[in-house]
Amino acid sequence: MAVLSARGYSVLSLPQFTEWLNGAPLPSRPAALLTFDHCYADQLENAVPVLDSLKFPATFFLTSVSLVHELPDVAAHWRNTVLSLTKAGHSIGCHSHSHPDLTRLSMTELRQEVLRSKLALEDALGQRVSAFCYPYGAYDARVREVVREAGFDVAFTVDLGGVKLGDDPYQLKRVPVLGEPSSAEFGVYLSGRFLVSGSVLLYWKVRERFLDRKASQPRREG
Repeated sequence: MAVLSARGYSVLSLPQFTEWLNGAPLPSRPAALLTFDHCYADQLENAVPVLDSLKFPATFFLTSVSLVHELPDVAAHWRNTVLSLTKAGHSIGCHSHSHPDLTRLSMTELRQEVLRSKLALEDALGQRVSAFCYPYGAYDARVREVVREAGFDVAFTVDLGGVKLGDDPYQLKRVPVLGEPSSAEFGVYLSGRFLVSGSVLLYWKVRERFLDRKASQPRREG
């Protein structure tokens, strides 16, 4: 985030991003949209204070299952969490209701996952929710159409890359910052031409998988 700030990036809110995608001019260039999937506790603890200190808005994609939890205290906690995020200037998007692979569902199940999450989040926030993020990045033509019909303006994948005018609003790519890169590495990505930036993204992805495998290996007791 310090690198983005130092390089003069305009960090867009979700409404600003959507307006730009529909043809409105950017506040300034270069620009970025910050997204977080799941709204994990460590994101709330570590990322949100940094974002707020720099006045960077972000979009958090939530599954809605916690908002209708059978334990009232859990449901109340998550409702308060999403309200606090929006009051701080962040946006909330849908990540389905229970995070299944949407491409494997029947049409009835698919519509329930998409619509149920939208309605639950809108009920908690008291406002429209306009963005969707595909669980596991899994989507196909059928899933895209259900998301569009549900009334979302945009939908995000985990396909690697940036967004340019003319992109399909329901197949938006992202730049995943993976594998715990240093600020210097992130700076190389930002300043690199297409081949350089693409190579950095691929390196991050490979390193993240290596770190995941390493973390999942059982420890040997000595």
